[in-house]
Amino acid sequence: MEEDLLTKFLKLMSSKITDSDLELINLGKSLGLDLVSFGDLRTSQEDSFTDEVRHRALERMKKSKDNILNCTNSFYAGSIDFMVSDEPDGKKFFLLETNGGSHRGLSIITEKQQALLYDGYLEAIYQALKSNKRNIDKVFILIGITVNDGLIHEKVIMLEYFRKKLKGNGYSVKIFNTDNYDKNFKAKIVFLIADYKHLSTSLSFSNNWIKYKREEVSVLIGDGIARRFKNKKFSGLIKKDFCKINSILVNPIFKVTDDKSLTYLASFMSKDILKKYNLRYLLFTKAYNEKDLIKKLKYLIKEYKKSFIIKPSGGSGGVGVIAVSKDEDPDNIKNLVNESKREFYGRFMKNRDPFPYTVQEMAEFSLIDWRGGKHTFDLRIYLAQREGKVIPIGGLARIAREEFTNKKKLNKQEFVVNLSGYDGQIEVERGIGFSDKNCRLLNLTKDDFVNMSCIGCTLFAYICNNYHKIMNFSNWDMIL
Repeated sequence: MEEDLLTKFLKLMSSKITDSDLELINLGKSLGLDLVSFGDLRTSQEDSFTDEVRHRALERMKKSKDNILNCTNSFYAGSIDFMVSDEPDGKKFFLLETNGGSHRGLSIITEKQQALLYDGYLEAIYQALKSNKRNIDKVFILIGITVNDGLIHEKVIMLEYFRKKLKGNGYSVKIFNTDNYDKNFKAKIVFLIADYKHLSTSLSFSNNWIKYKREEVSVLIGDGIARRFKNKKFSGLIKKDFCKINSILVNPIFKVTDDKSLTYLASFMSKDILKKYNLRYLLFTKAYNEKDLIKKLKYLIKEYKKSFIIKPSGGSGGVGVIAVSKDEDPDNIKNLVNESKREFYGRFMKNRDPFPYTVQEMAEFSLIDWRGGKHTFDLRIYLAQREGKVIPIGGLARIAREEFTNKKKLNKQEFVVNLSGYDGQIEVERGIGFSDKNCRLLNLTKDDFVNMSCIGCTLFAYICNNYHKIMNFSNWDMIL
């Protein structure tokens, strides 16, 4: 984050913030950001639509208790992405990925939806207050952000929500960044906001605590911190028994939500539960090295006569995601794999390993008419914990950058839908909110949104309740 933006952020957080200050246009002016398009997308959201979808989804899941968490410290907030296929018996939904607690783009949902989502984060804070594991009269909360975060305004909205709620419950609150942090400051709840680069050299792990400059961290908001935290003992506990970690993570199941193959494995294991909500199951497998990846791609295309998509581990924003057509020359598959790796390393340098790759069947997807052409799109559903249940919040549809041409050679831009992240661009104008009007634009019904919401809640609950079973799966020679 640039120094002048940090200064503006702290100045704003140190002042008395009014509702007018939090209006997106005014907030953008305070931070030197153009948030007009964010405001336009937010106005396309309709609370009455999402309220009805949420109510109906919760009623559908109530009888079989599909969204109940066995352990309330395993999930606090997340999201799930779908694409849609047209089947003879109606719309089906196939899973693209799940996402953890490092949300970006939340300023485009309504204030009511934001409150429901941030209440999920508050579940973690209240757990830390109740347990008081530090045995001192202070809860220390660490919030991670990307370097030069172009969406820093969202942290203002989130922190101001936390501050008002916590102060309303009688707690003293102080917010710091890394330049002005004072560990001796007297407040019941202390927030520190820091970018991942700074945290990479400031965090340690001992006595089952994540520590910032040797101070025990009560809560980490954003699993982007934990993902980048390189500590052997911490990594071992995350895989085997994250409940032994004293610091509360939002979310500790990030090993599954980061790994698309493990997310698909969870959907495979729970497909009998999810089929009642119209999940369209797709073939997938995992490849641990380049030779294995190329071998499996050639086998899959020859055996199933279908196109597939390869997805690197720990990627974001569509980086390294490449489509491999069923008509692809087998001799060119190695070139496509190298293209994916070049793109991945171009974004993440050597800081991340793209392997293991996930290979997923490419389904026939629905197209919509948008700006004079046919486009692919996906749908993101936001979810949060409320009193031990996973509940749907709202979301948005994201439309691909370029028109779908239906040529044999697949163009990546025809299915890249990320509004922020890919190429570092923020393209909010390709997003549309959930409403009755936009429901028609997407050729969907309210029942379709209810089904997607149920799939999201059920899948996250299944991941949390069967975490060790998923993490311990090893038979990746299978095509699942």
